[in-house]
Amino acid sequence: MENPFLRRASELLRDDEAFLAVVSPEPVNYHLKRPGEGGTLYDRLVLLRGTPGVGKTTLARLFEFPTLSTLLRNQSFTGHKELHAALSACRAIEDDEPRVLGCRLPMESDYRDFWEFPYSSEVKIGLMASLLQARTVLAWFRHLRAAGIQPDQVELITRPESQGVLDTIGGVHGEGLISRAADVENRIYKVISAIIAPDESTLATEVGGSYKPFDHIERIRIPAIHGVAGGTRDLIPLAIFDDAHVLHPEQFRALEHLLIRRELRIARWIIARFDVLLPDEALAAATEDRSDGTEHPGVTADRETEPILLQSSGRRREKREQFRSVAKSMASRYLRRMPLLNEKGLNVLGNVLSEAEPGLTAGRLNELGKKVSSTQKRLKVSKPKREGFEKQIRDYWGTKTALPPDVALAMLSVMMHRLNVRRGRPSPGLFDTDDDEVATESAPDEAAIAVAANREVYEAAVFHLFHQYDRPYFYGIDSVCDASSENAEQFLRLSAELVEAVATQLARAKPPSLTPTVQHKLLRERGSKIMEKWDFPQDTAVRRMVERIANLCLEKSLEPNGAIIANAFGIPQEEFEKLGKTAPEVARVLQFAVAYNAITLVPHYTCQDESWCLLELGGVALLKYGLTLKRGGFMKGSAAQLGAFVVEESA
Repeated sequence: MENPFLRRASELLRDDEAFLAVVSPEPVNYHLKRPGEGGTLYDRLVLLRGTPGVGKTTLARLFEFPTLSTLLRNQSFTGHKELHAALSACRAIEDDEPRVLGCRLPMESDYRDFWEFPYSSEVKIGLMASLLQARTVLAWFRHLRAAGIQPDQVELITRPESQGVLDTIGGVHGEGLISRAADVENRIYKVISAIIAPDESTLATEVGGSYKPFDHIERIRIPAIHGVAGGTRDLIPLAIFDDAHVLHPEQFRALEHLLIRRELRIARWIIARFDVLLPDEALAAATEDRSDGTEHPGVTADRETEPILLQSSGRRREKREQFRSVAKSMASRYLRRMPLLNEKGLNVLGNVLSEAEPGLTAGRLNELGKKVSSTQKRLKVSKPKREGFEKQIRDYWGTKTALPPDVALAMLSVMMHRLNVRRGRPSPGLFDTDDDEVATESAPDEAAIAVAANREVYEAAVFHLFHQYDRPYFYGIDSVCDASSENAEQFLRLSAELVEAVATQLARAKPPSLTPTVQHKLLRERGSKIMEKWDFPQDTAVRRMVERIANLCLEKSLEPNGAIIANAFGIPQEEFEKLGKTAPEVARVLQFAVAYNAITLVPHYTCQDESWCLLELGGVALLKYGLTLKRGGFMKGSAAQLGAFVVEESA
């Protein structure tokens, strides 16, 4: 049976109907609704950045004209109404008709070849700009023709000051525009495909005159697809340049300079990973939700660009909740494409991932009980104090479900060790916590402190049970989502193993639900395999950094008092901001760690009145090394210590 979780939606689902059937509207609403409503998606350069698999190309494809047309033809289908509403909120659809004429140009083909030419930078950039504009015009008309709109039905609305030079782009009518664009593409392609590059002095003859349609086009007028016969609609032309990180850095800057100009009236997006940026720019983009931007003469990046970061940053709890919603919706759409599961009504992934509280065997539980009693005796914890702890544990657990005896014993052990540490302190610190997921704007009351403290003890207890008694730790749909590090492709790769196991159980006439033990085993194995297959620049140094941070966190998390259950390494914010200058090699390694989802940066994290930048390990590393998915616990360090993590240890 085909497993759709092993396929990437944007690249392998070529059919628009199949693509729309698996795309969730939540990323559109979360990332693009605000700039769409404000108009900034279409009146300035949009810079979409994120890690591989985060959904950049999927978002871009939704705004292509054929996708919008298919959605409008089939908007009554299951799930399409939500997409229709999301794209309408972004003002890509208006009055049940497309408002934008979008096309996506992958930059992975022959554009980098320009940089091999023996020409000046200005000439190479000029050739690339002309070819990009020609192919964009041809793509617009190709999409219109696919929708049944012929070139002779299309007319350009141009800027008034362009009237005298419209012949350079082929006029304002469809046939002339196509003819001119095709001629430019053909001439430039002959140059870049030549065995011997033509002499620079002959290029004017080889390529022809100036070609800058982006400078003149404001709107593209077409017949109304629906509505009153004889009516017309003026579409916003949208050019989307995907995977721009494959360009040479100077090419990338030139493309950005070309598209950032405020006089342009077409909508334009650049989609890229962090690879093409300098380390300090990349780290700034990852921590501030926008980079400083490349400043060009006469251009203010803050006013002329709309940076959109498609990965974890900013308010992390909000983004985690949002991604859980996206992932669950996406999983349901994929499960509906699996007949074996869908015909049995199994189209909610969480329903087949059991979250029943696992427990230890009777023998291991007895062993744990003896160990706790021995701890009580060794630490000289009185019987009344133990009984007080046990009551506190029962009160925390409540009466909704039975208190698991192994968890109760493990919590008791943590509390006794904390008491022992507390005896040597002048001030109470038994339940101090730095977990940002329980922090509030105002100071919590004593009851809130007690709840947070008991939850922290619980987290330490189940973590210790995992490492000391092999109790399942990674299970349930939320664990799968959180281990995905807000990355859609990673979520699909982790889910694929679980879905395959569900299908196998159904084929063997067994109950489809996977036990926590099975889930835990499959997720850890899958996480390790993904990490083993890392293949990107600086991947060896990134592995070293991740491994050393993980070992540091694991050692601290296994301390019996469970003071910190960590999954991150923190350096002072001030040191982090200077990293690009003080340690450029370390910054470069960290850039690729962020770009390929190995580490998430959490800037300006306040702990004990100090500001830190946390390097939080990615989900697959947490699975491989057995660290918590909960956020907030970190090991304090320095930029110098981080640099030592990157250096290869001598034999």
